[in-house]
Amino acid sequence: MTRAGVDVVVAGGGPAGCCAAVGAAHAGARVVLLERAPFLGGTATGAMVASFMGFYWRDVRVGGGVGYEITQRLIKAGGATGFTPYVLAEASENPVRVRTFPFDPEVLKLVLDDLVEEAGVDVRLHTQATRPLRSGTTVTGVVAQGLYDVEEFAAGAVVDATANAVLARKAGSATENAGEDPRARQPMTMMARLSQVDIDRFRALPREEKRRLARAGVAAGELAQQLLSVVSSPAGSDAFILMTRVAGLDGSDSRDLTRAEVEGRRQVRAAVNFLRRDVPGFENAYVSSLAPWIGVRETWRVLGDHVLSESDVRGGRQFDDAVAQGGGPLDVHHPDGAGLTLAEPAAPFSVPYRSLLPRDVDGLLVAGRCASATRAGMGAMRHMGTAMATGHAAGVAAALAAQHTTTPRGIPARDVRRVLRDQDAIVDRPPR
Repeated sequence: MTRAGVDVVVAGGGPAGCCAAVGAAHAGARVVLLERAPFLGGTATGAMVASFMGFYWRDVRVGGGVGYEITQRLIKAGGATGFTPYVLAEASENPVRVRTFPFDPEVLKLVLDDLVEEAGVDVRLHTQATRPLRSGTTVTGVVAQGLYDVEEFAAGAVVDATANAVLARKAGSATENAGEDPRARQPMTMMARLSQVDIDRFRALPREEKRRLARAGVAAGELAQQLLSVVSSPAGSDAFILMTRVAGLDGSDSRDLTRAEVEGRRQVRAAVNFLRRDVPGFENAYVSSLAPWIGVRETWRVLGDHVLSESDVRGGRQFDDAVAQGGGPLDVHHPDGAGLTLAEPAAPFSVPYRSLLPRDVDGLLVAGRCASATRAGMGAMRHMGTAMATGHAAGVAAALAAQHTTTPRGIPARDVRRVLRDQDAIVDRPPR
């Protein structure tokens, strides 16, 4: 076993983890970023969810900092054209108008490589964070498993951006959803990229016709839910389809995930057959790639000093210790049936610093999908634009904790907010 010492360890290289690592590095910390995949990006690249939400509330931008820099780099690299209006779940009974940022996941891989390298982050791909190092209730580092070797990283502070709260749970943190059946959580989705799609022809279909087609697909057993969710690729003739629904399995259990991956691919094949036969614009479409892994909406949420609730989101609540702003809709897919709940917040909502601090555990911050929120609260907080903002905040707080030789809980939120503003993050209520 080898040993190394750094200021900050970030576990998980998804959108939240990448922003945490870069934010910490920009704040002067020596950072190691651990990622089990052969590339960065997590849900955005590995699960191929090729559109960022959460950067806007209506026409008001609420996301800045490292996350917004990623969008601008994507445009410059030719992997995106910009933010665009979009009707979420148009074929469902309650669609919501949002602003999204479609992008090419393959270009994002390149953008993230450049971003972390320029920030001076020590990236370890093919490396799984397995457990925290602890001194009593304080996390002091991380044990990581490479392809062969085990390595210990002592750190001034640690960020758990693993989505499954791997480190937080092993450090003894309670979870908000501990009493729930893990197999009764929100369904998972396998994404696919189709080529030779006439996007304009499909977009021109009236909403009622799309609803009719979606209902027909479900009735025929070829669509798993009443969605014809299509994200256009900057390539023009490619489309990413979000039409699968794998329920009744635990997204944090390897055996269940195995079944989910296979079932997700089966559903993609059925959906493509339906699209080619019945949906205008898809007559010549074919599967050019399947997501490397299935997209997981919900596993474990840490119980933090504040639990972001549905009322916090719907009411557009602002906190004195806000470190991130959110604007995306509350989006909860029902475990039973094929329905979902979509609701637009009354105003931009904020995420308090306290939601990044696990109760009863020191030396550790959580960000992204495993931060402290209820199921409904996380339904709005998990959009990747907001996840990146929470990651950025967690990284800055971890860097400050390491610099001041204290725990993240010992860092005043005002100091985190000040550094985030200096790094162009949006932490205050945006003007409407």
